[in-house]
Formats: sequence, C-alpha cells, structure tokens
Amino acid sequence: MIEQALLIGLEEVVKSLVLSPAPKLIGVVEPIDATELPALVVSIEQSQRLGNGLGERAVLVTQGALPWQAQINLANPVLPADPTFSLLSPDRLRLTLPHGGLVRVNGSSGSLGAADIQVLLNGAPRTLVSGPPAAGEFSADALSGTLTFGDALPTTGNVQANYFLGQWEQRLVRSSGLLRLAVLAADAAAVQGLSDTILDRVGDAPTAVLPGLSQFGVAEIGSIGAADAPLVNARRRIVRFRFEFEQEINVPDASGGIIQRIPVQAFVD
Repeated sequence: MIEQALLIGLEEVVKSLVLSPAPKLIGVVEPIDATELPALVVSIEQSQRLGNGLGERAVLVTQGALPWQAQINLANPVLPADPTFSLLSPDRLRLTLPHGGLVRVNGSSGSLGAADIQVLLNGAPRTLVSGPPAAGEFSADALSGTLTFGDALPTTGNVQANYFLGQWEQRLVRSSGLLRLAVLAADAAAVQGLSDTILDRVGDAPTAVLPGLSQFGVAEIGSIGAADAPLVNARRRIVRFRFEFEQEINVPDASGGIIQRIPVQAFVD
C-alpha cells in the first residue's frame, strides 16, 4: 500500500536525524508509559488517491527480473482467485506455481539454477536438480512454472517458493494528503526542542532523500499541550505536513499465468 510505504520512508528519515534528547520510540506506535519517552509518532490523517489522469497508469515490463515469493498451503493448494483450481497434482508430486515464465536472476531464460529458484517445505529447503528428482529434491520447468518433487508432498504444511519473473506490470500510484507527527516528552522544553529541530531539519528535505515524495510542506504547527491518558504527566505537540507521494508498484499480473483447459464446442455445417 502506498500510504504504508510513505510512513515507513518518513520514519527512516526521522530516524536518520541526530536529535537531542534522543527519542526512545519512533514510528507508528504510541508510547504507553514514561520509559518510552521521548517519542515521535507518525500517522496519516488524510489520504486521497489521485485520479487516473495523473496516476495509476501501468506499463508492461519485459526486461530484467522481478523477484517474487509464493506461499502455498498444502491443506488447500488452490488459486485464491479460483478456489476450484488445484495447484497440486493428485499424486502430490507436481506443484504448479501461480506464475509461469520464470527466468534466471539476471533476467535471461533457460534452465534454472539454485540462485534462480529456492523451495522450502515447512521451512526446510529442497534441493534443485536438473534430472528426475529423488526424495528431498525437486526439478523446475521455468516456462510453465511447474515443480516436480521426488517424494509426495504432505497433506498439511506450507511450500514457499522464491523465484524471478521475466514479465510483469509496473503501475504508478499517486496519493496526496495530510501527515501527522506527534512529539511527546516528559516536559514542555524537550517537546519544543525536538519539534523545532525536526521542523528546521526536515522542512522540504524529504523530497530530496525519500524517492517518490514530490511535495512536502508544513500545514500546521500546534501548541504544546498535555498528552492523552495514560501518559498524564507527558506533554504533546502535533505538527502536520501536506504531501504528494508516488510509488512504483510491480505486480505479476502480466506474467505467464496458469493456463486452464477451456471446453469448446464446435459445429461444422
């Protein structure tokens, strides 16, 4: 989610600052007692996705390699979008990944090696082989995204597969809104010192250090008041920033997916 990416990025920006007194808590978690003070809490109060005319456009990427991870529940090995389609063969030896068109880590096509695909069964790695697999081993068909195991997979547990796709969609999503920064400390002087330092050092700086942040400016600087319970002895100051943020999101919607048999009835005159 684009808003979550923005919060994480801004949290890292604030953590990179040398502040005095040094905050004991930085992030989206509110402090619950005095031992966690001073604290800087970031949140998004308002967020609005910009329209299709400005964002949410997609392009097809066919060069490079997109790392991807699939988690398959062996007790219910089906496609989330189509629970009638089983990813596992009746003998439990062949597992079809949600995507086909697997490539090597460098984006080239061909047989896969250990660096190109990793498979774990309940956290234990399986060994990739090029020939018929034995117990504890598997082989991979890159084009179809099919894994063949040397021994039947159990009826419970999970298979985790890490692999690379050679084709995917890249979307640009844009959002604007209001970011809230709460500065909490045990006394008003510490709150003022921290908040003033952040305002001086941050300002327009995040647009240079945080990719995708095109606009960032102060919308409100609040007064120093008492914090909400249970921190009745703490002091709080709220600073709000207006932002515009965009993020590239890579999704395998355009990758080689699973091809199902489609019944076709033809009539010839």
